[in-house]
Amino acid sequence: MDSDQDRTRTDALAFLKRHKTGVLATLSAQGVPRSRLIYYVCDNEFRIYFSTLLNTRKYEDFSAHPQASFVVATEDVPQTLQIEGLVSEITDEQKMEQELAPLVEVLMSNNSFHWPTLKLDPGEVGLMQLTPTWVRWADYAFAQKGSEHVFKEVELNR
Repeated sequence: MDSDQDRTRTDALAFLKRHKTGVLATLSAQGVPRSRLIYYVCDNEFRIYFSTLLNTRKYEDFSAHPQASFVVATEDVPQTLQIEGLVSEITDEQKMEQELAPLVEVLMSNNSFHWPTLKLDPGEVGLMQLTPTWVRWADYAFAQKGSEHVFKEVELNR
C-alpha cells in the first residue's frame, strides 16, 4: 500500500496537471511584490513552465530576484497547491522544443480567446522554468480535520 507521502505527491501532482492557470508572485529589483496570472504546464517533478515577453516587468523581476512563489487554487473544491522556487530561462533548444509544444497547446486551447501575449505589442518571447524548492498541498475538502491533515509538504527529488 502507498505511504501517506506517496498519496500526497500523487494527489498534488494530479491537481497541478488538471489546471492550466495559477498566480505567480515575484519581487522587483526595488523589493516591490508583484503577482500575475500565468498559463502553465508542469512535469512530474513539479517544475512549472510558462512563457513571458522579455521586455516585461515579470522578466525584469526574474533578473533581479530569481525567487518566486506560485499558487493554484480552486473554489468549488477547496484545494490549493503552493510552490516556492527559482525561475530560470530555458535556452537549451532541445529542452525548449520539449516544453514549448504542450504550453502552446494550453495557450491555444480556448476556442474564443487565444494566448494572451498575442494581444500585447510584439516582443521576444522567453520560455521560463520555475524549479521548486518547496511544495505544499492543502486539501480543505477531503482531508480529516486538523492542520496536520490539511497541509502536506510534498517531497522533492524522489
